[in-house]
Parts: sequence; C-alpha cells; structure tokens
Amino acid sequence: MEELLFQAALSALGEAFPDMPVFTEKVRQGYEDPAVFLTLSECAVKREMGNRFRAEGTFSLRAGPGKEDALSGAEMLSQLEGAFRGKDGMALSEGKVLADGTIEGTLTAKAIGFWQEDGPPLMGKMNYTLELGGGKD
Repeated sequence: MEELLFQAALSALGEAFPDMPVFTEKVRQGYEDPAVFLTLSECAVKREMGNRFRAEGTFSLRAGPGKEDALSGAEMLSQLEGAFRGKDGMALSEGKVLADGTIEGTLTAKAIGFWQEDGPPLMGKMNYTLELGGGKD
C-alpha cells in the first residue's frame, strides 16, 4: 500500500518537474540542485465495511532550487503546490521557503481501495485495487 501511494506522489512530481531528479533516500553528496527529496513519514490503512479500506500517507518533501537557475524558491514552491492542486487525493501543506531558498513541506495522499479475492474464498490470494482521492472527509 505504501508503495502505491509513494508511486503516485513520484508520478505527480515527475509531471511537474520532468528534468529534475527526485531522490527517495538520503544523499550526502554527489547531487546538484535543483533536486527534490521525498521521504515517507507515515502510512495508515484502515479497514472499512465489506472489502473496502481507506489509506493515507504523509510524506516529507524538501526541494532546493539551483543557485544559477532562474527558478527561485518562491516560484518553485508555487509550481509544487500547482503540481498537486487538482490531483485527486493529494495536497501539499505547510509549504515554506527557507532563507537559503530551500523549500520544505508535507505532502498528503489519500485513497480508497477494495480487496479482491482470486480463487476460492478460503484459499485465495488477496489483492487490492486503489483509487486516489476516494477519501474526501
């Protein structure tokens, strides 16, 4: 489940910044700004009635604009917010620009899913499908 939410977030970032590298693990050296860092903070899956479940993932997002790039921190934050605006079930919150131009924020992804059984009910393998944005509260 975490992987599906993570892939949806990476896909949205890739559409917004196709030429910018997105890192999902710590990189101590060897990268150049502009770059985006995305790490999973928390993921919760709650079972609901029948075969339905609700999932919510929270990600830490950090991005640094390039020093010689025309894209300033404020412009980059605006682009990040726009990347998730209109994406069903995703929202960027607590976005701020630090003094050095680095952007920090929290990305939330919500989804509704359905368990599906393959084969006989007692021996079948459980699979699930996922729809982003089904969790409107």
